[in-house]
Amino acid sequence: MMLSRRQLFTAAGVAALASAGLPAGAAAVAAPGGVWSGEIQVGEWERYYLGLDGGAHQVALGAFGIPHTDGVHADEQYRMVPVESVRRAAVEFGDHAAADVVRARLGLGSPSMLGLGLELVLGQRGLEERYLDDPALQLRYLGLRRRFADHVMPMHPAVRAALA
Repeated sequence: MMLSRRQLFTAAGVAALASAGLPAGAAAVAAPGGVWSGEIQVGEWERYYLGLDGGAHQVALGAFGIPHTDGVHADEQYRMVPVESVRRAAVEFGDHAAADVVRARLGLGSPSMLGLGLELVLGQRGLEERYLDDPALQLRYLGLRRRFADHVMPMHPAVRAALA
């Protein structure tokens, strides 16, 4: 996996803050005025998308002016979005993928909506890390997801609390 300059400098900054005694997530959240800094690539955000949020992801894309002509995924996977906007997508619209990418990026200790969704559909816990990099597991999920086409999984209260 190749990192961009921005990602390398961010990682170096987080490492410097962590060496000062603050955990990485706390350092990001403790920014002055509650500002969440940095950007997230739309493709990274959509890696966490399962489609169990009742269309909240698409509402968020529309609210931020991100074209999604197929009605599901953003057209521009390399587009950069401010972390604060992605956090707002989770809090205001209930976008599960947004909650998980911010959770992963900032090291928040909230439950993984991806993990909860995979457990619901596949009946197994602890698959979220594997799901992100395993095309066979992703296809297995897609094959079984049809049974849950109308299911809307509510945002876990601990996730909302961590993002607020």
